[in-house]
Amino acid sequence: MACRSTSSTRFDADWARRLDDVLNAPLSITARESLLRIHGEGDPWLVRLIAAAQSGDELAGRCVVQAVLGRLVAMSRRDGRLDLDELVGAVWLRIRSYPLDRRPRAVLTNLVLDARKDVLAEQRPLPLAPPPAPRRHDVAAHLLLEAQQIGVIDAPIAEVMRSVYVLGLSGEAAAVRHGVAPTTVRWRCSAGMRRMAQARALLV
Repeated sequence: MACRSTSSTRFDADWARRLDDVLNAPLSITARESLLRIHGEGDPWLVRLIAAAQSGDELAGRCVVQAVLGRLVAMSRRDGRLDLDELVGAVWLRIRSYPLDRRPRAVLTNLVLDARKDVLAEQRPLPLAPPPAPRRHDVAAHLLLEAQQIGVIDAPIAEVMRSVYVLGLSGEAAAVRHGVAPTTVRWRCSAGMRRMAQARALLV
């Protein structure tokens, strides 16, 4: 419980520092105003924020995360399997890939339930397989490029994985390089490894 409380306090403190930061054009309002519009307008404004986040506005995505943070905290307290940091990381990944054309309604609920599903899925062990032969960095780079080109992983995941598995950066250094939280780095690497393992036959 103390760990969850610490995580929640950290996220709230981060949000407090960003209240007066301004979203990119054409939204061009503060984070504080954006959260009020989420509460007032709901899905239509959330769709605009997610579209902005998918176009590179990190603050727009942070507004969406703040809107679901209370639900994530409550979910984490109810279920000991659900770590708050991991839930937040999962929400970030879902924001980046959220299908706005197919799921424009109940956006917050969809994000929370998808994040829960992703966290629980990550706790299931992958099928046992013979350990791979040691790979040189150039081979890892080739595999990541191929996985991205055939759609197994998307560009944000591929970029972070290159920093970690090709350049050899630590999670913290990769987080600084890409302007994301270390939790997001860990989640992108974990999600990428799982997807590549599931598509192993396509990458051989």
